[in-house]
Formats: sequence, structure tokens, C-alpha cells
Amino acid sequence: MKLVWIAAPAALAASLIAWPAVGQPFDAAAEAKWSKVEIVHFEVVGEIADKHVQIPPVDADLYADVVDRVTLSFDWNRKKNVFVGTPTFQNYPGKASNLFGMERKCPTGKLNGPYEHFDIVEIKQSAPGQAPELVGKRIHPDTMVAESCGSHLRPYKGAVSPASVYIGPPDPQMFAMAKMIPADSPIKVSPDGKSIIMTAKNNNWVWTYTPTAK
Repeated sequence: MKLVWIAAPAALAASLIAWPAVGQPFDAAAEAKWSKVEIVHFEVVGEIADKHVQIPPVDADLYADVVDRVTLSFDWNRKKNVFVGTPTFQNYPGKASNLFGMERKCPTGKLNGPYEHFDIVEIKQSAPGQAPELVGKRIHPDTMVAESCGSHLRPYKGAVSPASVYIGPPDPQMFAMAKMIPADSPIKVSPDGKSIIMTAKNNNWVWTYTPTAK
């Protein structure tokens, strides 16, 4: 998977042509600063909030709203789009709330252990220019499920299933266009001007990248 959705400054600038930018200045100082940087250190926070997630590892009617969080730390060659050295990561406990069955009026069912929506196992990149893959797992606990909205709870064994997420480290030169980015863009610059926030288009992950020049 190539990094086709990484918002490099030129590509982002081209996309901004479609929106009026009157009175929205280009930050030449930021562009000059980051254009000289080859190696960028990123501290990254990934957060997801999903609703109506099926909790058992098989097709059984127990659902919940889930949230999870991971952090990453790595050096990145922004010109070659490749890791420099070995990235590190940390997983945080996931949370499942608002349990419900086939319908909201059905018996709720039970979780007999913690549900982990996504835990990273390793980070890999198949080749320079390819999107880094967060190779992970989803941990399903043992559950008790009210089948067909009945009052009897049937036990289901838990399991661990594979899961992967792809990321695309942004080019910090986009800080130069922070004030030109439209409000409804999936790419934003944080209010303090230190981070780039990217909302994935194919899932509910939100990635906050905080870069520093090395």
C-alpha cells in the first residue's frame, strides 16, 4: 500500500485551490524551516471510538461502543518516506460500554473479561514509500449472550483475532498551510500549531502527529 494519501505540501496546496483562501496567509517561515529537514521525529497518538461493535469473535448478538488508544514514537525520513531506526509503541487499555443485544430492549448479556479493540504487536514497512502497517490483534473476552432476544444467556468463548491498521506520517511542511485548510478537511493543525491531526477515511481512527526536527 503506497502512501498515496499522505498530504505532502504540494498535493495539499493543489487541493486547496478548490477553496477560497482570501486573507488566509501562507506561512513562509514554516515552509522554509521544514523544507530543510530530512529526518523528522514523530510522537503519535492514535485514538478510535467505534459504535455498535460486535464483541464475541463469532456472529453472536452482543454489541458495545468501544474506545481504544495507542501511541507511537519513531524517526522518519520525510524525503524517502521510510523509518529511520526501529519505531516503538505503547498500547493502552480499551473500553467497552453501552452493552446491548440484538435490540436495545433485549437482555444485555455480559463480558467476562476486558475487551481490547486493537493492540499493536509490531510495526513494519514493506518498502520505502509504502504505508507503515501496525500489525495488531483484537482480544475478545468470554461472553454471555442473550440469543434471539431470549432470557437465557449462552456462553461464548473468547479469542484473539488478527487486526491491522495502516498509517501515513504527514509532511510537516503542511504547517505552512495551516490557515488555508478548510474546516471540514480530514487534516487539521492543532490550535497550538504543534501537531497535525489526521482523521482516517476508511475507519474511525484519529492520528495526532507531533513532529520535531532532528
